[in-house]
Amino acid sequence: MKILLINPAFFDGNAFRNRFTDYVDWIRGGNLYVAPFEPPLGLAYLTATVKSLGHQVILLDMQGLMMDSEALATILAAETPDVVGITAMTPTLPEALRVADLTKAVLPTARTVLGGVHPTLDPESVIAHPSVDYVIRGEGEEAFPALLDVLSGRGGLLSEVPGLCFRGEGGTVIAGRAPLIVDLDRLPAADYAAFPVEQYIEHNSVLRGIRGISMIVSRGCPYSCSFCAVQQTMGRTWRFQSPTKVVDQVIHLRDTYGIEGIWFKDSIFNLRPAWTREFCRQMIERKVGVEWQALTRINLLKDDELAMMKAAGLTQIDLGIESGSPKSLKRLNKQITVEQIKDKVALARRHAKVFGFFMIGIPGEDEDDVRQTFDLARQIELDRWSWSIYSPLPGSQLYQELIDEGRIRPFALDHTRVHFTEAYDGICAIPPDRLKQLYAEINDHFTHRQNAA
Repeated sequence: MKILLINPAFFDGNAFRNRFTDYVDWIRGGNLYVAPFEPPLGLAYLTATVKSLGHQVILLDMQGLMMDSEALATILAAETPDVVGITAMTPTLPEALRVADLTKAVLPTARTVLGGVHPTLDPESVIAHPSVDYVIRGEGEEAFPALLDVLSGRGGLLSEVPGLCFRGEGGTVIAGRAPLIVDLDRLPAADYAAFPVEQYIEHNSVLRGIRGISMIVSRGCPYSCSFCAVQQTMGRTWRFQSPTKVVDQVIHLRDTYGIEGIWFKDSIFNLRPAWTREFCRQMIERKVGVEWQALTRINLLKDDELAMMKAAGLTQIDLGIESGSPKSLKRLNKQITVEQIKDKVALARRHAKVFGFFMIGIPGEDEDDVRQTFDLARQIELDRWSWSIYSPLPGSQLYQELIDEGRIRPFALDHTRVHFTEAYDGICAIPPDRLKQLYAEINDHFTHRQNAA
């Protein structure tokens, strides 16, 4: 079968270019939210898997190509795929559904399949959309090929496909999530050649001064931050590729694309000390010579481990600090204190640059809480900062709490505004216009600070 996998953009066509231009100073200062631009690694893993089974697969990265609807329609008409798979996060859901509508308009007989975070959490409303034929809940590397077997006549029933939701003769079938893939080493390596990788490398070159690209080598998270929904999509168990496979992929990317840096985008990179030690040992002994940065938690920072990671090429550690307000840290269930943040950031700075993620507009916050976060971010002398406005994410504990408190209705938010840079009324004690003003003032402050460094 001929498969077209589509990565919708956060913004259509020129809207992204304009947004990037309007906020380029904030982006250079570290803001990752005003114009999100990350390679579609989930689809790249799925592409590699489906190709290995003999299907013809095209990954169409609308974000990387900054593609508009007219160009998409032209490609659909030229390629005439049998199945179109579309990934959707909550912020990209409107674009994903628009892509499904366009697909049906151009190719009425093509089967459309939506997967990803939002369809996993909200299958009922997604499958109710008339242009969506199927929804896959959970990880797709086993479920999607099973669906292709049914559609191609190789065997099986729709009801036997794990995680598959569809409209049947007896009504809509809503399945549970597909089982988690325990052994990630069984999966083929992500197919970077399937998307415009040089666009992302060039983006990093402009903003960071280094030819770099992202990797994701693990899934799941055992922690329970109340604003995050990763446990609902990837589970509590931390699953990982072997250090050998990860280093093999780093070397492949280095030799194929001439990269100088890797950004590990995993929720937590160094959860298992033995894994981290072996990864670092191989990076050193195999003389990989690639700089890298990784995301972790404040409470997992250890002096000896950071020293080892630095010797293996670590140049920046990314930390989800989120708030300087004890009240907000508790509401977010971060399980850290302001004093821990100060101590651990000082420790990390002895070994690498430190990047901090911060959030304002958290449920229950007033301007004093925002001031405390702003004050902390200035005090701890980070190298880069990324600021967001809290957005209720389906599947998270806080999302459910806001529903229970009557502040929002389930799946009734304006998804065109869930970009972590917009403010909803009634979420916190600060009016949306004032929260947006504070957000701009904070970003401007740290942009000027970065430029002055």
